[in-house]
Amino acid sequence: MNLIENATLGFEIGGLYSRREHIHSRFGGQMQGGISTPKNFPYIFLFTGEVGQGHGYRDRWETDNRFHYYGEGQSEDMTYTGGNRAILRHDLEGKRLFVFRMLGHGRPYRFEGEFKLDETYEHAGATSRSGQVRKAIVFVLKQVNGPADGEGIPTAIADAKGNYLPGPASAQKTVEVRTRQWLFRRRVADMEKGCRLTGVSDLRFLRASHMKPWSKCDNDAEKLDGNNGLLLSPNADLLFDRGWITFEDSGRLVRTDELPAEVADRIGLDLRPGRKCGAFRDEQLGYLDFHREFIFGKKYAAMMDPLGDLQPEPD
Repeated sequence: MNLIENATLGFEIGGLYSRREHIHSRFGGQMQGGISTPKNFPYIFLFTGEVGQGHGYRDRWETDNRFHYYGEGQSEDMTYTGGNRAILRHDLEGKRLFVFRMLGHGRPYRFEGEFKLDETYEHAGATSRSGQVRKAIVFVLKQVNGPADGEGIPTAIADAKGNYLPGPASAQKTVEVRTRQWLFRRRVADMEKGCRLTGVSDLRFLRASHMKPWSKCDNDAEKLDGNNGLLLSPNADLLFDRGWITFEDSGRLVRTDELPAEVADRIGLDLRPGRKCGAFRDEQLGYLDFHREFIFGKKYAAMMDPLGDLQPEPD
């Protein structure tokens, strides 16, 4: 099968790609703006990021596991023309939607996956470049083979002892838990560009780590809040999750004095205390404060048997 004929055109979800080299040099299409419609291929490329926030809107994942994507047009009311019309009619015209996330000027784009249009609505509170309130078109997109389809969801769930409980109720519970965890990871990936310790941005090599653990959250809003998470490489995630390291509000690294020197030297991370790892947003500070007060220096000390965490998670 030709690379261009396969399911995702050779793009791997979470992988990093150059817009110029990997997208436009292969398929053409507009090199500027958020919607690219190649003339000779049945594909539409959507680019999402933080640029729209200055105009009163923000692309986002909602609790129904659908992605709300704002259309194009930075002045006056948005209309169903150009790229907006292409999205609206993509299924009727046999065109596929692929979404990429901008990680910053001069940086590659992260592939989010293939999507289909589910519905549209209007947001009347957007602003134009001149500051005038206007109407925006919002496309509600559903990921192809996403969690709503049960993709990759097992039909059993483990109890507290690791035993699997078969049956329809168990399967439904598993789907609910996995889809909620999936939404949290999506929201963290929308906000965090990569691992603060290693700089890795490819999602295939990262984990979404809670600052305030899932079991300690006061409500669903905290559990699913992307501000309650960090993208970390596996080694960094282990140290942060167990409380060996944490961060100041300014982003400086804090390391417990009890971390064995041999581990610090061999684990493959720059763990210099006070190292700058990127400032935190105001919305993250409450969660980070919880981590410093209740996780840092305490969780690893309370572990009765570290062997219990060596077992792999159920597939």
